[in-house]
Amino acid sequence: MTEQTNHPQIYTIEIAGQLDAHWAAWFDDLTITPTAAGNTQFSGPVPDQAALYGVLKRLNNLGLKLISVNPQPQQNK
Repeated sequence: MTEQTNHPQIYTIEIAGQLDAHWAAWFDDLTITPTAAGNTQFSGPVPDQAALYGVLKRLNNLGLKLISVNPQPQQNK
């Protein structure tokens, strides 16, 4: 089992296709960035796994194809 911290985990989530940046508020203010490959990346802090599943459920409810979900390395402070 891994040690839990009170710091949000930073994630990068990629979906197929382009999604406009005006959706950021609906996705917990994650940064929405188009990729050169024609996809969309969401990035930013996610407070816990429940919030991550919430973001993934919203993507699914929109019928968007999930490409990847990648936690980013934690910065040592």
